[in-house]
Amino acid sequence: MSRSEERSATLNRNGTWIKWIVLAAVIGAAATAGAVKTSTWNVDSVDDFFAGEEALGVTIDSDGNLALGSSWDSLATGIEGAAYAWSVARDAKGRVYLGTGDEGRLYRWTPGGGLTLVWDTDAAEITSLVVDPADNVYAGSTPGGVIYRISAKGDTSRYFDTKEAAVWSLLWGKDGALYAGTGDEGKIFRITGPGRGSLLAETKDANVMALAQAADGAVLAGTAGKGLLIRVASDGDTRVLYDADADELRAIAVLDDGSVAVGTNRSDTGRSGGKKNSSGGSRGGSPFAIEVTPEGGSKCGIFLVQPDGSARGLYSPPSEFVYALRPAGPNNVIAALGNPAAIFRIGTDKSYALLSAPREKQVLALAGDGASLVAATGNPAALYALGPKRSREGIYISDAHDLRSVARWGRFAARVSGGGEVRLSTRSGLGETPDEGWSDWTPESVIRNGEAAIQSPAARFLQYKLRLSGGGSTPPSIATVSLYYVQRNLPPELGEIRVYGPDNPFAEGGPDARPPQISQVFPNGLKVEYSYPQFGPRMVSSAGASWARGIRTVNWDGLDPNGDDVAYSIFIKAEDESAWRTLVDETPNRVFSWDAESFANGDYRIKVVASDRFDNPDDLALETERVSAPFRIDNVPPAVESLRATTARGDEGKNSLVVSGVAKDADTALSSIEYSIDGQDWRQVFPRDGIFDQREESFEFTIEDVESGEHAITVRASDQDRNVAVGKVLVVSP
Repeated sequence: MSRSEERSATLNRNGTWIKWIVLAAVIGAAATAGAVKTSTWNVDSVDDFFAGEEALGVTIDSDGNLALGSSWDSLATGIEGAAYAWSVARDAKGRVYLGTGDEGRLYRWTPGGGLTLVWDTDAAEITSLVVDPADNVYAGSTPGGVIYRISAKGDTSRYFDTKEAAVWSLLWGKDGALYAGTGDEGKIFRITGPGRGSLLAETKDANVMALAQAADGAVLAGTAGKGLLIRVASDGDTRVLYDADADELRAIAVLDDGSVAVGTNRSDTGRSGGKKNSSGGSRGGSPFAIEVTPEGGSKCGIFLVQPDGSARGLYSPPSEFVYALRPAGPNNVIAALGNPAAIFRIGTDKSYALLSAPREKQVLALAGDGASLVAATGNPAALYALGPKRSREGIYISDAHDLRSVARWGRFAARVSGGGEVRLSTRSGLGETPDEGWSDWTPESVIRNGEAAIQSPAARFLQYKLRLSGGGSTPPSIATVSLYYVQRNLPPELGEIRVYGPDNPFAEGGPDARPPQISQVFPNGLKVEYSYPQFGPRMVSSAGASWARGIRTVNWDGLDPNGDDVAYSIFIKAEDESAWRTLVDETPNRVFSWDAESFANGDYRIKVVASDRFDNPDDLALETERVSAPFRIDNVPPAVESLRATTARGDEGKNSLVVSGVAKDADTALSSIEYSIDGQDWRQVFPRDGIFDQREESFEFTIEDVESGEHAITVRASDQDRNVAVGKVLVVSP
């Protein structure tokens, strides 16, 4: 990825690291209960602590401990003309050099003098910095690929022109030469003096983003395009040590035992898109114990590569980019991350700890050792110092936690160990984002014996702030946090009430030796199952199934904002009645079916009453009711009238019968008309106007090719509530 592409990818991301991680971690922190039951918001894992909004001067480790951490001091902010501090280096005298963009300036910071401009180069970006043993500073740039030099005395010069598009990385070698990794043709140069240098190797990749020196003196290069770790011998011979299957291998740190930690960045699909390797296995599951894919869907990862090329993953941080790695003792590396910004310590045993989460968007570069580091950031450019001393105090601010309804607070409890002091402050509000509508932070109170009072007003959202300080060699540490609260009871909520009649289809299933399993499916996807003893051979979906005619089903939407169990009571009333009659009392279900055959024809309404009294005392229980739209119950069958049949002879001398009549229903529209001749199968016919849409429908149909003799024509009419009427007419065909 080029710097311009990288910059474009990061401009629109604006949240602190600690808040962004909510999207990358499972953080179910609250154990909710009913309205007047005491509930707790528990924070007891590393992911729970990572869900917070800010962590400065504290450490959060992989065991889920929040502790006072290394000092985090601001050395320079608001740097003029600098959106990014791409590179940083520190000389033997403790002076810090900063390379910035987009105006290509070099700055120097000193403990007594602060930040001063050293050189405004003609480049756009100062992408890399390195200091030699004599405290001369070398700066790589883009575009143009020029290397600048600031001598220990402060003189400035153009040191070497690579003639390439960019110098992405610099290394001062043990042989006293300067090595430069370039782009966009992936070349590495060995430079021995002003204007004196030569091409050492071509990596056959686009960009050389990182350089380091192996224990045996070979140069290690990390590339972008193919994401390779390449070993370059002194004669320029190259060998791929590790293929990360990533867009770029951006950072390298060599540990004391010769193993190499690398930081990789990848797109959503990875460079290979999940293709198989030549041995037939997936790239993430190679039989040669080479891990290439960050865990948990992360876009960046830290891996440990052995000299023989075997590799294993150490950590997949929930950021989009890893920018730099620094060794920190024999078994740890420090990683600089971006989008969101963070600094992590990562162990070869896969332990990890968040050391800082600055408000800027990226930590772009690191300099120093594991105990005392300087960090350069982007969006905006700034310079910070991490360690070596322990922070005098650290601040942790939680997320604005949603308790789902207005709540009043109990005690704040924490498992605190070590010395020093931990102070608590809280604030609350009704909106998700803390703003002027929230209460102010309460005065800080010391957590004593693991407890403190929560003094914020009742609200839906709560946020807490912890200030850790003191402790000397045993700083304060917090393993778990529990906040006790009681939600204000809110009444249950009811949505649409839907009433269904028997016109919805029924289906029969199950072995014949058992009672049939009968179900009814409604337009909203609701399915109701019935138990019914088997009798006779007819299908239960038949319009004439007597058991089906009276079935009515009511279904409704309901919930409780507090998460209480809800009891539903169902009532029915005819439009001309004043009293509601109970169908069912206090059912937990949101569906109910009943037999309506005993109800007179007419228009009715259903009332649903929802109560949360199962989870609340009687004096605090609340209820909500809702009434349905009117619906009709029709238990009276239609009538088949004026039924007559006449004979006719066709052109070929065959007889036919013409049958006509009228089907009528007093309450609902007709839904079907069928006929059977001489007890044979029923056959569907349509009314004269071709549509069933009225309570009275006339019909006429012809039965062809009828044999001579007497015939019985049976006509069956059904209304929308499955009420059935049958008429019969006899006719003699000549």
